[in-house]
Amino acid sequence: MRGIRRPVGLSGAVLGLALLAPLALGAVSKGGPGSRPAPTCPSFDSSSFHKSTAIDNPYWPLVPGTRFTYRGTAQKTSLVDVVTVTHNTPKIDGVRTVEVRDQGYEDGVLTEDTFDWYAQDDQGNVWYFGELSTELPSGDHSGSWTAGGGGAQPGYIMEAAPKVGDTYCQENAPGIAEDAAQVLSVSTSRSVPYGSFTGNVLQTKEYSLIETHNESKFYAPGVGMLEATSVTGPSEDIQLVSVEHGV
Repeated sequence: MRGIRRPVGLSGAVLGLALLAPLALGAVSKGGPGSRPAPTCPSFDSSSFHKSTAIDNPYWPLVPGTRFTYRGTAQKTSLVDVVTVTHNTPKIDGVRTVEVRDQGYEDGVLTEDTFDWYAQDDQGNVWYFGELSTELPSGDHSGSWTAGGGGAQPGYIMEAAPKVGDTYCQENAPGIAEDAAQVLSVSTSRSVPYGSFTGNVLQTKEYSLIETHNESKFYAPGVGMLEATSVTGPSEDIQLVSVEHGV
């Protein structure tokens, strides 16, 4: 699992009309901040994406030419994450996607340069189709995956209508990337440098099924991700400071 900058994330589907299949997992605990509840992986059907690049999910809007900038810290290291929605629309696993570039800096040095791919289905769920992640300066691509290759399947990055208690697969690349999310609240509040939001913020717990790091993420309608903060493991927090359009 990548750090809290994953797709910021920017860096995390209604269980809806799609038929869902449970993911087989080992034993996981059911409660507490470090728990990793067994998620449900959505059943993918490429015929359910008629306007796949028109991503207007309120918690995950992706308008080409938009740039999100996040700042924060990981212990004593300063973090900057720059997320740019490009105009590129590569076709992956039979679906046209929106490409997003995510550049992570530590103490002013670029340490990760990632291209993520997303598409919205006809019900309004946003799917995650993979990533090409480059660690710098090594050039390592570990953790990269593409839906339709090597047994990997796309997963939800954001539900159309999140409900408290929902759990779902975000990344479904066995042995490489197996991230999941659980909806904790749809009515919390959060203040970050970009602004304050009261009573309408979505909070999720996002975690890996193959690693142990858990994090909380907060999303505001019409904006996207406001903040990501570690729940277990080393202290790490990153917050939205600006949104630019037409870049």
